Amino acid sequence: MLGATLQAMAQQTTVTTPQMVFVQKPTDPLEAPAFLSEKELPDHSKYIPAPPEVGTEAFQNDVYYYKWGKEQRLTPRAAQAALDETQWTSKAFSAAAGFTISPKDCPEIFKLVDGSQKDAKKANSKAKNHYKRTRPFVQFEEPSLIPEADKSYADSYSYPSGHSVRGWVYALTLSLVVPDSTEALIHRATEYAMNRLICGRHYKSDIDASLVEATAVMSRLLSNEAFQAQLARARKEYALIKEQQEQEEIAN
Repeated sequence: MLGATLQAMAQQTTVTTPQMVFVQKPTDPLEAPAFLSEKELPDHSKYIPAPPEVGTEAFQNDVYYYKWGKEQRLTPRAAQAALDETQWTSKAFSAAAGFTISPKDCPEIFKLVDGSQKDAKKANSKAKNHYKRTRPFVQFEEPSLIPEADKSYADSYSYPSGHSVRGWVYALTLSLVVPDSTEALIHRATEYAMNRLICGRHYKSDIDASLVEATAVMSRLLSNEAFQAQLARARKEYALIKEQQEQEEIAN
């Protein structure tokens, strides 16, 4: 009975989604180490509340945004949402940063953001495995934006959003290196997170919790000596990148 009720709630907005092509994300070419030990990871039980229960007002808000996400699948933004699910985070944030982020082009910056992203992933996995929230496309028994990938997501959990927390930590870490790009990076992180609603992988409350989780992870990173040392190396590297960009502008 509950399943039928949930499905009826979700299907009040019927959407015929254009077919998206699922491309498997390639293997990360650089295994940068994480900065935080297991003991140093923030304790999610002390700052992230349980997700909304079915039937509550908060869950109704989640359903509203789930339907919003389905509607967005008919817009040009759907293609970006699909791409964000599969592409490297470094590629997703390069334009906002103002330069190409890769192990080849900026190894010190890449080590910084990749290491911090691994910490975000570890913290997120602990929270997800604690709350064990079913993903919305599974809950409502509907295909996601990328049905070919549904099987790989079906057995994993929704709360908080992993893509979102990694995106927030990525943007916040990069803003420490490239402060002039802070607004663009935060805008991209917000878009990156909301695209998870369009994909049907997450509820809005998953997204909201991910920002809280990212804040906690960043707080721990900022007090970590290894992170601060890598941040210093990344800033020196960016100074050279910026100098080169300025020289190229003069030459042109």
